[in-house]
Amino acid sequence: MRINLLCACAFMTLVKASAQVTAWPVGNIPQAISDHLNGPNVIISNVISQVIDPLQVGFFNDSTASIGLDSGIVISTGVCYGVIGPNNIPNMTLGGGFFNTDPDLAFMSLLYANVIGDPAIIQMDLVPAGDTLQVQFVFGSEEYDEYACSDKDDRMGMFLSGPGLAGPFSNGAINMALLPVSGLPVTVNTLNRGYAGSSGSFGLCAMNPGWEQDTIYYINNDFGSGTQLDGYTVVLRASAVVVPGALYHLKIAIADVNDANFDSAIFLPEGAIRCTDVSTGMHGFPDIEPLGLWFDELNH
Repeated sequence: MRINLLCACAFMTLVKASAQVTAWPVGNIPQAISDHLNGPNVIISNVISQVIDPLQVGFFNDSTASIGLDSGIVISTGVCYGVIGPNNIPNMTLGGGFFNTDPDLAFMSLLYANVIGDPAIIQMDLVPAGDTLQVQFVFGSEEYDEYACSDKDDRMGMFLSGPGLAGPFSNGAINMALLPVSGLPVTVNTLNRGYAGSSGSFGLCAMNPGWEQDTIYYINNDFGSGTQLDGYTVVLRASAVVVPGALYHLKIAIADVNDANFDSAIFLPEGAIRCTDVSTGMHGFPDIEPLGLWFDELNH
């Protein structure tokens, strides 16, 4: 089902009274990212917005923290209004319908993305004051659960490049957004209920070894009141070891895969990008948190 933009305002008005998640446009995207995602011990600069529609980026508020976060920035493959709860429209698509390409999103999973739909990409430079960079987030999608283990493998990535990093992505970047147990990237096919949806095939998920190990981090949202999205992750935390005071580049990206239907979104709380460990100038101590993605039970 595709809801056109002409009814977006009416849709928002209808659900606002009962919604727990609300969303609205940010206006100046680079300014909003700088003001709201810059957390402790990190300096963000040179923010670049690469979205097809500026309404793909919005502020969100969740009065009951039903998704584990109370406020921040949402980046969507549709327009931001599409994350407003409750979940009362099956397979919702709000806006979008555009196609572009991104090599990092295309190659980040074993299931190659032949078609990238409605990509939303935010890039920035940052300087960490500590040795561990972290980004909190929640990923959700309307592709759940019917299209789990299908070629509609909507996905997100957080691609970090800079000193000490040597990954397979653009500019030698690594993908910070890796699942806690399997170490797989965050996609509909790598994190779900652990079995194929009605429009999926077990073999497509099985292309990703270990894909069933992270099911505890997935929340089914059928008929949920918090957000329109049919499923989403618990609060997760991407983490990378960095050199204090060095210049890094972060690319946060999300896209539909092999179509431009059924929205997916990333929720980023206030101060999501942070360094919690301020450098002491001392070396040789073990890392407090390994490179990867961890469940943030306390949302701190």
